Amino acid sequence: MRTIITATLLATSLSGCIVTSSNTLVDAVSLVGTAASGVKSFSPNSTQNPIVYSKDAIRDVCIEWNGSVALSDFVPGLQGELQKHGVQSRVYDAGTQALACPVTLTYVGYVKWDTKVFSDAYTPYLTYAALTLRRDGRVLGTAQYRMGSFGQDKWASPGDKLAPLIDALFPGNPVVADNSSDNLRGGGNGF
Repeated sequence: MRTIITATLLATSLSGCIVTSSNTLVDAVSLVGTAASGVKSFSPNSTQNPIVYSKDAIRDVCIEWNGSVALSDFVPGLQGELQKHGVQSRVYDAGTQALACPVTLTYVGYVKWDTKVFSDAYTPYLTYAALTLRRDGRVLGTAQYRMGSFGQDKWASPGDKLAPLIDALFPGNPVVADNSSDNLRGGGNGF
């Protein structure tokens, strides 16, 4: 009986409609499926119109710093996603690139501010990002991220939002390592 009451309370808090049956197991499974579907909708959107001209593996990239992207975790998130693909990166100021770095990555991003639920503090979030990968000035690929139409991925980290873009831009670099210390893929440290 307690299961039915809990399922009913949870079902009424979900948006949409729900059909119940006389079987509590069926109701519970349906409720779990609905909840899982709702959680999935909070993940970042996929890459918007990626264009990739080269599928060669890339090991080193220089990232051109863009001071107009006002998110302190944008570049660290970008570097973390590159590292998952076995790509080492360093950041340089625009106009000061060393000749020893033939592959460069430039980015733009648009940020908005809003308050999170149960908070009065304004927090920035990424609404749009575009990455362009170049070798010796020639474009190797471009990819864009746009926040979902319902803002379901609004509070996802920049790294989570940029992950599909890095996946698209580096098709020759499979994911070799997850940055968490206890979840390494591919054995070793991935390099």
